[in-house]
Amino acid sequence: MEGDTLTLRNVLLDEKIVNVDICDAKIKQVAVSEEQSGTSVEQDGVSLFSFPSLLSVFPGLCNMHSHAPMTLFRGLGDDQPLDVWLNSYIWPAEQKLTDELVYKGTLQACHEMLASGTTAFNDMYFRLPAMAQAVRDSGIRAMLGFNIFGDGDKLECVNTLMCDCEGVRFSIAPHSIYTVSEKGLRRCADVCASLHLPMHIHMSETQKEVDNCLHEHGCRPWEYLDRLGILDLLGDNIIAAHCLHLSENEIKLIGDHRITCVHCPNSNLKLGSGYRFPMLELLDAGARVTLGTDGSASSNNLDMIEVMKTAALLQKGWRGDPTVVPAQKILSLATLGHSIAAGQPACLFLAEVKSLSDLIYASHGDSVAVTLVDGKITHSRTSSKATTP
Repeated sequence: MEGDTLTLRNVLLDEKIVNVDICDAKIKQVAVSEEQSGTSVEQDGVSLFSFPSLLSVFPGLCNMHSHAPMTLFRGLGDDQPLDVWLNSYIWPAEQKLTDELVYKGTLQACHEMLASGTTAFNDMYFRLPAMAQAVRDSGIRAMLGFNIFGDGDKLECVNTLMCDCEGVRFSIAPHSIYTVSEKGLRRCADVCASLHLPMHIHMSETQKEVDNCLHEHGCRPWEYLDRLGILDLLGDNIIAAHCLHLSENEIKLIGDHRITCVHCPNSNLKLGSGYRFPMLELLDAGARVTLGTDGSASSNNLDMIEVMKTAALLQKGWRGDPTVVPAQKILSLATLGHSIAAGQPACLFLAEVKSLSDLIYASHGDSVAVTLVDGKITHSRTSSKATTP
């Protein structure tokens, strides 16, 4: 079912019917179709799948913050605040994980993401070689973050770990400013700088985190990282999850250093962490804004289509303005600005919807019929609307 040359025939793109030719993991050509029949996926002219109705094509979604193995913990500690959820449920359960369990949990997560249009994800966890194997076996793209706690003593094995995770992108992931010491944060930043790796961290997720930082350090979380010199050292090579509770000065710091902030609306709502994510303010300041699901134990699914809707509706709701963050904007955040155009990576999906508006506001991940990563079919299904020849 996978080959070097594929054609997506008669697909909807921006309200036009087009054919998309794919070769060597790239989109070779997008051309207007002369036909009006249903959608088909062809390999070297031979039909692999056919659908009686027209499907829409979209760039692959990127889940910028997840903990993939936590599919194993779905439903564990529901309806608890973050600190109780972590200390009483999640961290004790994680002590019992094995390489085999992490592999199985990650593989399940990869399949769930591919089935809902996600073609790449950015993760933070441990037992990374097991995770890397699951990533390779599923065909999805990923960057795996080496989770660090305390003083960062485990950083000594980074080079060995990177070799064991061959073929998968790598980052250093200090969990947070409240679980990693000042020494540990500095060591993480130094390793990132020396090896040219991104740093992935939870930041400003709850008001309690901010209050504790003010009490312990006399400043807010982002001001603390700035005081440690980490922002100047790493700049736009920082990926920060959540970023809910920010002051004007922190937003300026984040923007000035062009840091990537990951909004995880479903997780934030479920854990009661907050809902007024300063998306527009961060973008205006120069930051990069992306979207993520968080782990399956806090968001309960890995459906980025659902995340897009929640993120857009929250902005409209708390700002009292239905015109902010329209569908095209939220898709751009979820796809890192990728598009269906010649020269772009062939990471995309076909969905049983008629428009972008339908995708964002009227569907979920189960509308996805086919997913491609680097030109290879990594997920396909038939439904009541679809048939195979």
